[in-house]
Amino acid sequence: MTTEFHNRLTPPSTSYWAIIKLSLPIWVSNLAIVGGGTIDTLMAGRLGANELAGVAIGMAVTVSIFIALVGIMQGLSPIAGHHYGSGKHEKIGFELHQTLYLAALMSVIGIALMCWTPLWMTLTNASAEVATVACLYLYFNAIGLPGAMAGRAFMAMNAAVSRPKIAMWIALLMLVLKVPFNLLFIYGWGPVPGVGGAGCALSSSLSGWLTLLCYWLIWHYDSFYARMRLKKFSPPNKRALFEQLRLGIPIGLSAFFEVTSFTFMTIFISRLGATTVSGHQIVANITSLFYMLPLAYGVASSVLVSQSIGAGSPESAKQATLRGLKLAGFCALIVSAALYLGRDSMIALYTNEEAVATIALSLIGYAAFYHFFDALNCVGSFAMRGYRITVVPMIIYGVLLWGLGLGLGTLFTFSSYLTPAPMGASGYWMAIGIGLTLSGIAVTIMALYVSRTVERGLKLRIR
Repeated sequence: MTTEFHNRLTPPSTSYWAIIKLSLPIWVSNLAIVGGGTIDTLMAGRLGANELAGVAIGMAVTVSIFIALVGIMQGLSPIAGHHYGSGKHEKIGFELHQTLYLAALMSVIGIALMCWTPLWMTLTNASAEVATVACLYLYFNAIGLPGAMAGRAFMAMNAAVSRPKIAMWIALLMLVLKVPFNLLFIYGWGPVPGVGGAGCALSSSLSGWLTLLCYWLIWHYDSFYARMRLKKFSPPNKRALFEQLRLGIPIGLSAFFEVTSFTFMTIFISRLGATTVSGHQIVANITSLFYMLPLAYGVASSVLVSQSIGAGSPESAKQATLRGLKLAGFCALIVSAALYLGRDSMIALYTNEEAVATIALSLIGYAAFYHFFDALNCVGSFAMRGYRITVVPMIIYGVLLWGLGLGLGTLFTFSSYLTPAPMGASGYWMAIGIGLTLSGIAVTIMALYVSRTVERGLKLRIR
């Protein structure tokens, strides 16, 4: 890959304040989205261990499928950011249309996978009560998948053109509606029957379609997007779709490896019983909330890198990478301390069952340890997306998070080949902590190498 730069436009600011300013609405919007899962976990937890376990399994499968498919669509972000930085606004609407075609295709695949419930119930070996909740949860979530997928295309486009506040306000609106929607479908009201914990998925599906409606109205009526909107219908374009897939498939696989290293943990840990998987789900949800801050820094860094490259300023791109890593690392140290010191209070919010709380307390220390490396991992991989480097992070994640994390974790959890006795759920958390630590180090080194190489105008031999 040879990169040539021509100074055409003023590059975006890459100061610490610029990164923080861009990342704050991204953080709030992602926090609001994950907050919906937190509300599901809290409300299902009050229904009992079986309901929470069923919701945990359904959520794990849904997230595994959704994140991988959405990741494939994320090729839009660096492409749109590059066009925005180079002033080619009319091409952004064209690329958005192509991403929406991908969203439709990915939705068909996702619905088929979500509804393949015999596979997921076989993997989890769930009891009849837990399996009933999990299956209903998956069916209900499949209803809203197309709306959620298309909404993520608009969300990626807004971030790429430095308009993340749009996503933030929509996500906050959906978060406000989440509790009443959950209450309606969990307990029922009037002609609407209550379906227990699985009602959380019906609530999410309704929110997904409402989110898409909000994005569509803003895109069509906000004057900011007038220069981006196409004046005529744009059919699928093979070249544009191929370029998005070239970038998006490795991004999707990277996201799949990273997210499923946790969601598949949930599926496999389900074999240890409802109490264990409930405790695991609580810690997984807490860590996902804390992960939203480095994720926001990562998205902001990716946007600023791609805009800088589009404007012909590799120096600014390097600054965005370095400062994003420093901000994420500093905040992660504070978060890790808070996670460990406040563990009792946090877990008490989720459950009043002593056995579930005991499991959660035994796992949260692992999360506090690896969070720092996970934060660097996130920002480094997103910064490389801005440079359109996606294959190498995918390989790193596949080897360290699946091969080491899930592979070694399975041995630790269920066997005594490497340990005096099976470690239970702690085995997975220990192995994934090792994998995230190593991948964080590797991805950070790679991101620094890429930024410095591009700044010097040298040839990159990686993708």
